[in-house]
Amino acid sequence: MSRHAWRRWAETARESLSRCLLLDPRRRNHLAMLAAALTVTVLGYVVLQPRRVVVQADGRQVVVSTRLAQDGAVLRRSGVDLAPGDRVTSLSAPDAEVLRVERASVVSLHVDGADYQLLTHAETIDQLLAEADVALGDRDSVLQDGEFVSPAAPVEPPRLFASAGPLAIEASPGRAIDIAVRRAVPFSITENGRTVDSSSSRQTVIQALREAGVVVGPGDLVQPDQLDALAAGTDIRVQHAKAVTITLPDEHRVVYTLAATVGDALSDAGVTLPEGAFTIPSTDTPVTAGMSVSVVQLSAGSDVEREYIASNTVYKPDPSLTPGETRTVQGHDGVHVRQYEISYVNGEEAGRTLVDDYYDPEPQDTVVYYPVQKAKDTPPALVAGKTLHVYATWYDPASSGRAPSDPAYGRTATGVVVTYGIVAVDPDVIPLGTKMFIPGYGYAVAADTGGAVKGYIIDLGYPDGVQVDWQSKWVDITILS
Repeated sequence: MSRHAWRRWAETARESLSRCLLLDPRRRNHLAMLAAALTVTVLGYVVLQPRRVVVQADGRQVVVSTRLAQDGAVLRRSGVDLAPGDRVTSLSAPDAEVLRVERASVVSLHVDGADYQLLTHAETIDQLLAEADVALGDRDSVLQDGEFVSPAAPVEPPRLFASAGPLAIEASPGRAIDIAVRRAVPFSITENGRTVDSSSSRQTVIQALREAGVVVGPGDLVQPDQLDALAAGTDIRVQHAKAVTITLPDEHRVVYTLAATVGDALSDAGVTLPEGAFTIPSTDTPVTAGMSVSVVQLSAGSDVEREYIASNTVYKPDPSLTPGETRTVQGHDGVHVRQYEISYVNGEEAGRTLVDDYYDPEPQDTVVYYPVQKAKDTPPALVAGKTLHVYATWYDPASSGRAPSDPAYGRTATGVVVTYGIVAVDPDVIPLGTKMFIPGYGYAVAADTGGAVKGYIIDLGYPDGVQVDWQSKWVDITILS
């Protein structure tokens, strides 16, 4: 039983004995003797019963068993010395008494040029300042151990506890705390020519600008220097740089400049215009925020194109030739030459101009001359079994030059479709409808004409899409009917 419980029990017993004194004298005397003996017994037990006390102080917990009645003596017995301003709180816990020592915070307060040493149990800085009768202005700042903090911050940062519940103790003892009040000073900001008045308790120029909502970007000019101390009456001048995108032949670059013109901005960025280069816009154009500047490099060159031209075979009449006789003048392929002057912008072709156009050599067609019937001559009569010496070429539906979608595509002069066995002839030499046999080709019928088929020339028909193995040549054909 704890010391306090014994005391409560003794008081209850004394009250019960007092009620018994109202009985008859003999019983009163007897009970008085019993009460005296009981009281001596209880008091002796209480005095002789040791106290179990848990002492919490300076981040540690000590459990002592003592018969000392005074709390101060118990604390000293536990090695705890009380300092001015400390508080002792007595708590109840199962099977023990708890004595918690709450140390006063030692605070060094610096305000308005004066230094104060304070002992306080204030929980927050604004409570401490209220105890010290110190008022804060709207822009005044509070520093705790050199760091800016809110006035509502705790005087001492929260500490960890060794355990939870009513016996929880602080893990580390109190320490001296340095708290300073920095008063705001007036200053002015001239930003791009516009001046506003402000005040701040921040330490440097850049901190005061941030507090005033002025963002200092790359290339901006700040006077005085951003890291200079802020003093009362300082006129801070801020000139914001403009972002300019410079497009060079091989790269893009964004620069932040205070230059007035494009030329000055390029110079500040270390860009030198090569010979023959220019800028868009021009170098004397005023700089504006977000503008784009292109550096244009012009150059020139030349190019030669050669196109090979295949020669053709053409047929021409020659009245001097006798029937069955031909004459060939061999031609050759040519080359079409075109010369250009080329202009380049930033290495890419921007235009070309034709400066010369000629053939080297000029293509020459191969000409096959064939005999023609003279006006006074009459073509020889064709009879079955007769052999006729002719120059045989070949053609197919695509030779007409018409598109496959043309209804007349592949149609002959007689209306039939060009295919095997259809032969184009000169009707003055071989009448249409004449049947014949052509060595190396087979049986055929004269069913078509052609502009180049004159005299003793025939054109052998082939369908589209076949491999033609016929070589144009002189051949003896046999007339069948």
